[in-house]
Amino acid sequence: MPHSRPETFDSLTGLRFLLSIWIAVFHLGDMYDHAGFGSWPIMKAGVARVDIFFVLSGFVLTHIYWARSKAKFDFSTFLRARVARLYPLHLLALAILAGLVLAAHLVGKGDEAHNFTSLGLVANIFLLQAWGVPGAGVWNFPGWTISAEFFGYLLFPAFLTFATALRHRPKLFFVFSLVLVLLIDLGFRLLLGRTMTQSTADLGILRGASVMFVGVAARVLFETWHLTARDAFRVVLLGTLIAVSGAFLGLTTGMVALGGALLVIGLAARDVTKPDSGFGTGLDAPFMVKLGGWSYAIFILHVPVFMALQNLAGVLGTSIPINPLTIVAMTAILMLVSACAHYLIEEPARLWIRGANRRAQ
Repeated sequence: MPHSRPETFDSLTGLRFLLSIWIAVFHLGDMYDHAGFGSWPIMKAGVARVDIFFVLSGFVLTHIYWARSKAKFDFSTFLRARVARLYPLHLLALAILAGLVLAAHLVGKGDEAHNFTSLGLVANIFLLQAWGVPGAGVWNFPGWTISAEFFGYLLFPAFLTFATALRHRPKLFFVFSLVLVLLIDLGFRLLLGRTMTQSTADLGILRGASVMFVGVAARVLFETWHLTARDAFRVVLLGTLIAVSGAFLGLTTGMVALGGALLVIGLAARDVTKPDSGFGTGLDAPFMVKLGGWSYAIFILHVPVFMALQNLAGVLGTSIPINPLTIVAMTAILMLVSACAHYLIEEPARLWIRGANRRAQ
């Protein structure tokens, strides 16, 4: 018998934490030990992490605003909620980096910060860092993903139109979304001479929005694809294999999006069947859900925090070597900072912005 769909999927929240901490640790190695720890194959499979995030976002937003919502979709309310989610910590990250750049100029090391341009900063403030603006990708370079995702938010009403029109043909919708990603990837190859997986600050908006669209289609497919607990586990394994293999082998973004969609569908199905099977995914454990709540803070703050730690070491006349001990220590500091930022800035600011919207209405 089909199970009812829950309001939230705890395993997907736990997955957010795993993806965010994986990205943070990879960038730690890539920034400060590029030829060593940063070159490990498991660290280099970055495309899988980022694109699974985009799929996850499309899936969850469609669940909230299409599958579960009984009210008519209101774009202004939706957009304000998205700004409330992204913007406060985005500004905090930029403020930390701006402070580091200013400090470099004050101590006579401005030449080391010459790539941090005013144009790039303005582009970041207005979430244009994935639109190909020169210098925009230097400021908190992982932030191109929130620019790309915000572009997906602007297109979200159109995404929901497709979801409604094709809700009775979910498999067709899912295949259509994947074909769209493949066509955009082909356009990148033919017109720009690079794959979509290589596009971040330079037109990464197309990558983010198209892969989010796959997540939307995945949620529509999930509505009628009623998996048993065992089948859901198999889908999780298959999705993980496809996504990671696609990343390791440098295959098209569409392959990673397919794997990510199956992974997300499988995890969501495991949450649905948990009352019958008695077994969760581990990602749905309360502590993982709590860590998942910190995931955005971990993601958006990890570069400023790591740079601040290395700069502090430089002031003390040394540097922080990258080894297992320092990786654990710097990641622990990042998680502490992220937890504080989540509870003291992200949540209060989000509630205030969304509350201001309700008061205005």
